[in-house]
Amino acid sequence: MQARTQVHVDVSTSPSALPLHDVTARKVHQWAMVALVVIAFVVEGVPAAALLALAGLVMLAGRFWWPADLFRQLTWRVLEPAGILPRRDVHEDHETRRVARVIGGVAWLASAALLLLGVPVLPWVVAIAIAVMVTLDAAVDFCALCFVVNLAHR
Repeated sequence: MQARTQVHVDVSTSPSALPLHDVTARKVHQWAMVALVVIAFVVEGVPAAALLALAGLVMLAGRFWWPADLFRQLTWRVLEPAGILPRRDVHEDHETRRVARVIGGVAWLASAALLLLGVPVLPWVVAIAIAVMVTLDAAVDFCALCFVVNLAHR
């Protein structure tokens, strides 16, 4: 019997094999999402649920329909053309980040619903956990889901 040989290409060693994407728009989006969650945590109550719902909707709807991502639109239509933020294209895998957006958007929408139902702690645990992961990606390009997927493929 022949032994199967599994070939694994580590994309971190060949970044040019990945498509180019504008990370400036992604980072503006991420920092805006984190800001919404932080403000929600400070204001509490119905306004907090509304802010979490807004963050969740922008994440989720913006994943499937680009015009719904208000912060990327702001970056592409105002901040980059005005020279306020320079466009920075890098080679990266967006597929796993897109899945992470869906998970994060659903989690923030669920957190908003739980807050409206009067659940005190669980919504904040979920919302803050997602915000921490978004912050890690925004600050140091560490995508937690990408890391887990990469480990699973090993």
